[in-house]
Parts: sequence; C-alpha cells; structure tokens
Amino acid sequence: MKGIRFNFFILIIILAFTPYSFAADVYGEVSAYGSYILDTKSFGYGTTLQLKYNPSLTDDYYLMADVSLKYQSENNYSPIRLNELYIQGFATPSEDIDYKVGYMHLTWGASDAFSPIDNINPRPFSQSISQDAIDDKIPVLALDVEWYMNPTWSLEFVYQPEFRSNYRPEQVDNLFLGNQFATLLGLNPQTMQIDTIQDFSEVNVLNPVWGIRARGNVGSIDTSLSFLKGYYLTAYPYLTDITINPDGSSLVQTEMGYPERSVLGAEFQGEIPGIAGVTFRADFALFIPEQWTNQITTHNPDGTTSFTTVGVFDEIYWKASVGADYTAEDNTYYNLIYLLGTPYEEGKDVSSYLFLRLEKPSPDKKWKPFLNSILSLEDGSMINIIGTDYNPKENWTVTFSYSVSSGPATSILSMAGDTMSLSVNYVF
Repeated sequence: MKGIRFNFFILIIILAFTPYSFAADVYGEVSAYGSYILDTKSFGYGTTLQLKYNPSLTDDYYLMADVSLKYQSENNYSPIRLNELYIQGFATPSEDIDYKVGYMHLTWGASDAFSPIDNINPRPFSQSISQDAIDDKIPVLALDVEWYMNPTWSLEFVYQPEFRSNYRPEQVDNLFLGNQFATLLGLNPQTMQIDTIQDFSEVNVLNPVWGIRARGNVGSIDTSLSFLKGYYLTAYPYLTDITINPDGSSLVQTEMGYPERSVLGAEFQGEIPGIAGVTFRADFALFIPEQWTNQITTHNPDGTTSFTTVGVFDEIYWKASVGADYTAEDNTYYNLIYLLGTPYEEGKDVSSYLFLRLEKPSPDKKWKPFLNSILSLEDGSMINIIGTDYNPKENWTVTFSYSVSSGPATSILSMAGDTMSLSVNYVF
C-alpha cells in the first residue's frame, strides 16, 4: 500500500509541474495505470512520464530525443528508459539519401500486430494484447540509410554494431524452461530449481547485425522485400545438467545462448479491389536458423545417468501475418488477422492464431468501446479484452478494460489470467 501511495504522489507532482517545467518544443505524455488479477488477487500499478524533443539542428539535420521515467510494480527492466536518441539527415549527403544514426526503433512489416518481419528491436515481455504492449520496443544502436532510387522504389540498409536481447523477468524465463523440461522428461515444474547462465552473441563493428530492404509499388500494392542477418533475441539452452532427487524435486543447470538466424521477408499492403474501405496487409517471413541442439545430462535418483540430445533448431520455417481492416460508414472499425507464430514462438513451437479488434466510437467521439481477442487455433486458448476509451476533454484519455483468459493451464494465453485494468493518459 505504501508503494501505491508513492506511485500516485509521483503522478500528482508530474501533473502539477509539467505545464511549467518544459519548453514549448518539448512534448510527451503522462500516464498511470492500475490492474487487478482476479485469479491471484494481485494488484499491479505504474506511472510513466515520457518526454520527446525534436529540434531542427540545421535545414537538413534533426535531433530526436525520447526518454521515459517509469515507476511500476513489476516487469520494470529500467526505471529510466531511453526510447530513442538519434540524429536524422534529410536529403544528405545527397538529395536522394536520408539517414538516421543513434538509438532508435526500426519497424519492418505492414501488419498491425506481431509482424514476423519486425525482428530488429528486442521487446520487453508482456502478455497484454493492447496496442501499447504491441508497439513497445527496446532501442538499438544502429545506422539506418535509405536511398530513393526513383519516385517509386527505395533501398534501405540497417547496420547494428551491438547486440541487445529481449527482456523477460527471471521468473518468466524459469516458467518457460520448466514447462519445456516437464513435457520432455516428465518432471514436476513446481518442484524444479532452475539456474541459468547466458552467453551473449559477439556482435561488434566488424561482426554486425545487418539488413537490407527494397520497398516500392507493384501496381497499386505497396511492396517490400527484405533480408536480415543477425541472431535470435531470446536465449535458448544448449547444455543442460539435471539432477533428480528421490523426492521428485529436481535441480536444473543450463547454459543458454543466442543462435544465428537469417530472415527473408516480404510485405504487402493495399486496398481490396471492389470492396471500398477495406485494406489488406500481409507479411511473410522465412527463418533460416543456425543448427542448434540442447545436450541434456540427467542424473537419476538410482545413481544412473542418461543423455538426451534435443533439436532446438534443425530446419527452416515460416511465420506469417495476413489480415484486413475496414471502417464502416458509422465509423465502426474491424480488424481481423491470421497469425502464424507470435514473438514468443520460434521453430517447432510456431502455431496459428486469430486476432480480432473491434472499435465503435460514439457520435461525439468521447467514448470508444473496443474488443480485443486472440484465439489459439492450436489448443483453443483465448484472451478476450472488452473495454472502452473515454476522452473527457482534449488531450485526456481514460481507459477501462476487463480481460478474460481461458484454455489449458500450460498455454501462454491462459496464463494471463482474468484482469481488470484502469489507465489515465494525458498528452501535452
């Protein structure tokens, strides 16, 4: 309770001083949220102050600075977050070249949600399917150059000299690993002690992550073709030692690393002929992974030792996102997407989902009820979020939502639980 009072005290101070503390060319937003998980009877909360500064340095050069101050009850990988900090040059060093250099968010893919081509920036772990959670990224140090070859096509090159991984809390990592070993070896994940060591990829100036993308128009269709050479952003085990005790409990010690991968991508966006107001988006990604195995040594209670080799990545695989959105005459918004794989699934774990979003704003635009749903076509698990945005006055948004999850206990969707959430956002 003390943390909650401190949380809202920070919010009051921010709201009180924001209009007077920053110059006119600084803009951003302040938000606060609270959530209650019914299954575990746990309360989560947080506040965020985000500031953006985008001045013109010269006629051709601009600076973008975007930072956040976050205070939240869990999954807070950094209280002070650098979202973006880069210099952007327009029509320089020549008239047909633009570039950015610094820490930035790079978005590849046309899909509204979980594009399989969008693999450059790592992400913080979240089981939410809100738009804020889908858009949340960790910045990478990169050089992004785009050459406009002609009025129709451009060629983009990305160079990244350092490696950054996805952020997942330790308990979430252990939950994923525990479920994997429970399925593979029949162990009880509730009595499993897991210790991990991570070996990070050796990305540097001479061994960078890099990608290239050509984009333009094929008829009336916006089209992009891309290639990305880098590493998986989540670690995978390659050497595991398991000791099973006589009482059924177990000690798991595993070394983990980040396999190399190449990704071939194709993205398409355009209007469906003959159906006014309907836009389709399709992303396809072919993943070519490094051969990766997990060598498991198991020490049994009877004193014997067994050895198991598990293929983590041993063949190429596809991921995809295909969907369409439509805005009706009464401003009702429909968005339906088929997903083959999410950001948390790779290789043999890739499965199919349907994602649906409906919005129905009121005539005065103050209320916007919505429904977000994701359904696993693999095991039938679901998350359904029903809620509404309310705009009491300009620059203010209040959002209330209720989330219901269902499905097998081991499904990542059912693990989200049933949750009530309230958030307040002010843009300045």
